[in-house]
Amino acid sequence: MQCEMGSSKTQLWILRHGRSTLNDAQMFQGCEAESELTADGIHSAQAAGERLKGEGIDAIYTSPLKRAMQTAELVKQTLGDRAGGVLLEQDAALREMELPGWEGLTYAAVREQFAEKYGQFRENPANFFLLDATRGQVWPVLEMEQRVHRFLSAVLRKEADKRILLVTHGGPASIVLLTALRLQVRCFHSIQVMHGGLSRVSVEHWPDRMKVEVMNEMTYFNTGLPKLKNGKNGLRLLLVASDAPQCEGEVEEALAQLLERLPIHRALAADQDGVTTAMRLLKYRRRSTIETCTATGLRGAIERQLSRQRPDELTNLLITGRGELLGDVMRRSMRWDALETPTSLDTCTGLCVVHLPRTTEQPVLQAVNIYRGADGMAGGMA
Repeated sequence: MQCEMGSSKTQLWILRHGRSTLNDAQMFQGCEAESELTADGIHSAQAAGERLKGEGIDAIYTSPLKRAMQTAELVKQTLGDRAGGVLLEQDAALREMELPGWEGLTYAAVREQFAEKYGQFRENPANFFLLDATRGQVWPVLEMEQRVHRFLSAVLRKEADKRILLVTHGGPASIVLLTALRLQVRCFHSIQVMHGGLSRVSVEHWPDRMKVEVMNEMTYFNTGLPKLKNGKNGLRLLLVASDAPQCEGEVEEALAQLLERLPIHRALAADQDGVTTAMRLLKYRRRSTIETCTATGLRGAIERQLSRQRPDELTNLLITGRGELLGDVMRRSMRWDALETPTSLDTCTGLCVVHLPRTTEQPVLQAVNIYRGADGMAGGMA
């Protein structure tokens, strides 16, 4: 079902709830209702509210589960003078996927007791099902996708040309981002959504004109990179466009300070502008070597680096070049070139992060356009 929205453009913010008690206990939560925010979760929710001040949020829609409701209420309280005019509404469509039999069990217990089903969940989420208490089939990912799509169709019609915030869970947030990227649910585990992470999607027409502008922005409470999802091994690509208008001043300084703290094992530049950008970003690192290569050579360099990785080794690879080239690098690294190409991804306004595990696990998109500064996230949509 399509939602005709004319020439209007809706700004859709997505916030995953802060860390909860069951997150800290390393347990599957699903629709478990009693888990609540930890001190860290409360801090990240308040920080998200501070970050969203001045963004003109018109409405907040939240999952009714306690951990999401707490997050939404803290965000609204923190919005300040505008908070009184902001709608806060619960919608069950934004709840986490249902995981009967798994909820309240540790990750380790599920992997051990339900090894076959867990493997299906990881490798083939579109065909993954569990049995509920009545022995009826529950399709956690597909059913979640259907209700999230119904919700988006309705809310984007209702809130056309407004700025709305969805406070939800990792599953529904991933579905929104996959939809915006025009990717199918089989790619469910290739999207990483961090607790307290903000993403932003602009919508001109549902569902075929959506654009991911920011994903997993956490700099308002965490100045590092998203934690690795699939083990601390493989290759992590740090992509910065040399033709980004925001790659200067405050943003460049923030990135340079980040790269000073990170071990950067190699730096590849695809053109002379890329060399200049890499030099500025690595200004605090002594004896940094910047390798230059062609666009074709860049793809080969990534493949060779990954092939010679040791099983327990993680390599951070900084890549600079024009945004169009980096978009191609991202699509190929994510193996999206074999699928419908997601053109609705802006890779020219900040740092993008892709993790290529040295395992059979699929690549993971960790971040899009983070470290681009408050001015880069605020205001008009590109």
